[in-house]
Amino acid sequence: MLIAIDGPAGSGKSSVARAVARRLGLVNLNTGATYRAVALVALREGVDLKDGPTLAVVGGRVELTANGVFYDGELLPEDALRTPEVSAAASKVSAQAGLRKILTGRQRMAARTAENLGGAVVEGRDIGTVVLPEAELKIFLSASPEERARRRALQTGREGELERIRKAIQTRDRRDSEREASPLKPAADAVVLDTTSLSLEGVVGRVVELVSQVQQAASRITPESI
Repeated sequence: MLIAIDGPAGSGKSSVARAVARRLGLVNLNTGATYRAVALVALREGVDLKDGPTLAVVGGRVELTANGVFYDGELLPEDALRTPEVSAAASKVSAQAGLRKILTGRQRMAARTAENLGGAVVEGRDIGTVVLPEAELKIFLSASPEERARRRALQTGREGELERIRKAIQTRDRRDSEREASPLKPAADAVVLDTTSLSLEGVVGRVVELVSQVQQAASRITPESI
């Protein structure tokens, strides 16, 4: 099956998606890494972050796999993709409609490949609404800006910058939700989970329960009931 996990920065998408995929034996695909890859290359090569046509060309050379994201066949290191500079640039390039169209195609291709291998947990910001609207289970994670900032500060070892991180997260929220191309929002049939007061294990357990419910419902469908 295909499981779509969406949500804003710091909501726990990556940690939850990795843990759920590991628990269920599925492929984990982080679609946000494709935008980070374009941002990283743009910063390296001096590409204007508002140059949609050039960014689309860069995006066409990005490949998403279960092993990570590649650019021209080169695996891009996770630590390079996760720097604050790349994160800020990724937010800007993701607003380019032409680039989003290219990367959406790449992400769908990766999901289909994973589906043929048994299924995938695909995480991002528009998976349930745009990339995989047909996913069997769609989940939208949320949490308060303060909690998301705390998590991000702990993750990056920048606990002393909590207020700056909180403001950056709220700016990213606004940019993602107000962009014309694929704005951040829950799919109409998504299950919204507020993770503010939940542990990682608690969220993972809830997602696994939802997967079990979907599978049980599917098993009750017979030719006579269709």
